[in-house]
Amino acid sequence: MANEINTIGVLTSGGDAPGMNAAIRAVVREAIANGKRVMGIKRGYAGLLQEEIYEMHTTDVSDIIQRGGTILQTARCKEFTTAEGQKKGAEICTQHGIDGMIVIGGDGSFRGAQKLASFGINTVGVPGTIDLDIACTDYTIGFDTAVNTAMDAIDKVRDTSTSHERCSIIEVMGRGAGFIALWCGIANGAENVLLPEKYDYDEQALVNNIIDNRKKVKNIILLLMQKELDILPAWQNELKQLQVLKQELRS
Repeated sequence: MANEINTIGVLTSGGDAPGMNAAIRAVVREAIANGKRVMGIKRGYAGLLQEEIYEMHTTDVSDIIQRGGTILQTARCKEFTTAEGQKKGAEICTQHGIDGMIVIGGDGSFRGAQKLASFGINTVGVPGTIDLDIACTDYTIGFDTAVNTAMDAIDKVRDTSTSHERCSIIEVMGRGAGFIALWCGIANGAENVLLPEKYDYDEQALVNNIIDNRKKVKNIILLLMQKELDILPAWQNELKQLQVLKQELRS
């Protein structure tokens, strides 16, 4: 591996995640501020193998911090899962003078980064995935946005479900990780949260629980309506007394 890093490659791979552009911007501007060159690699490892590589300047990352997706674009690459593809990728990095690579992505992207490192390329992984399925990090880029976006959508679905007295089943992303489902379930007040980490669910018990809760909700609605009916005559009586008091004050 190179003792001193002078040229840094940066790529985004796998599924895109909100915040990737902010990470790209930080890499480019910090590197240039420290006298380093930055080579942007388009379309992830697929772009690396096809040598879609260009030098990035500070102006290339202007006005991107608020944008979703990734300006470097992303793609999946079966060729890079092979030893031949990984070796070719490392050789291309060397040909373009790339001493170190910054890979922004999820678990699959990190496996690719690990392979590059095994071929002598200094590699740093920046966890970018809405699934939060990267070990040794509290937050991955995109997770917070994914949770808040899902929460907002679930709140809107709840409004319609409540209006029609129906039960809604919401499916969120996460692949093999249930973090989005768990966080949204807690924050949105779900009756049940089904997670991929747990497989021994009693389906009939879940159905029975939904039916029981729906009965309770109906009872609560009827109770509230009855209370409103009880309050109405008393409020009407108070209005009449207020009108009488006004008449007395005028006279």
